[in-house]
Amino acid sequence: MKIPVKLHRFTDKKKSLVFSQLTSLLKSGLSFSRSFELLIENGSEDESKILGAVYQDIISGNELWVALKENGNFSDLDCGVIRIGEETGKLDQSLEFLNTYYHKKNEQRRILTGALSYPLIILIVAVLVLTFMILVVVPMFQQVYARMGGELPGITRLIIRLSGMVPVIFIAITILASLFLGTKHLYGKSVKYRHTSTEIQLNLPLAGELIKLYYQSQFCQLMHLLISANIPLLRSLQMLGDIIRFYPFSISFGEISKNIIEGGSFAQNLGKYEKIYSKKLIALIKVGEETNTLDKMLHQQAADITGELEYKLKQLGNVLEPLLILGIGIVVAFILVAMYLPMFKLGQTIQ
Repeated sequence: MKIPVKLHRFTDKKKSLVFSQLTSLLKSGLSFSRSFELLIENGSEDESKILGAVYQDIISGNELWVALKENGNFSDLDCGVIRIGEETGKLDQSLEFLNTYYHKKNEQRRILTGALSYPLIILIVAVLVLTFMILVVVPMFQQVYARMGGELPGITRLIIRLSGMVPVIFIAITILASLFLGTKHLYGKSVKYRHTSTEIQLNLPLAGELIKLYYQSQFCQLMHLLISANIPLLRSLQMLGDIIRFYPFSISFGEISKNIIEGGSFAQNLGKYEKIYSKKLIALIKVGEETNTLDKMLHQQAADITGELEYKLKQLGNVLEPLLILGIGIVVAFILVAMYLPMFKLGQTIQ
């Protein structure tokens, strides 16, 4: 059995660069073999190992998408899109699609990281400071004040009780995390687990809507690629089920295919899943079907949904940043009041 060359440093950014370079080399007129050899020669050590293993697999007789799948460093999306390109003779378009997809994905990650990095840094520093205050400083005041024969204020006693519970809380979090990881490892591929976990994700405030937009964007982009490559609708839906693995969407593709065979249009059957496909998207796909411009409509919707997703990511950052700062400020203020009250009372006791 072949062992994949698995390297975690082969990031989405590197994938985008590899697909972009391969597209440019192929468009310049170079053969596929020579283009791949140049990528291997000019890549970093990690990239050369991965691409070298893929190339050797291709030489041994496998198709490119099969070689990528067996390599272990490429996603179902990568393999599925490359498969579309190879089966339709439009590999350059598939490579360009992947380049654009990863460029957009990196841009969205940059937006989210930029929006959350400052509040998260503040949060981490605040947690460290508060932990030191709760575990070290407050108990010191407790001992001093106890020697003076006084009693700590209620708010300070509450903080001290919380500090005593920190080890218990840490153990409880560790146990819960272990149970979650164990359950995911044992049942992660089961239908019930996938259904339950995706339902939770889609119902999360703010994040649920972003997840739906992300997969709607993928759906529109991939359907446009398939339809424009003249692949039949039913075959396109079947291939989408192998590429988009997010449970509600992957299940819907199979059920929509069955319903289309039994009767009804694509848009009508899509409308049965309004929880994951927006009414606007369904309406525009219906228009595209009626005017025979489905590929153009999907392309436009992919651009619109991607733009909406990026806008909401920026808005999420604008909302979370002040909320995190406000929350941290309230907690810090609470701890400071709890600490300074004994100091004031200690001064009164000494007097």
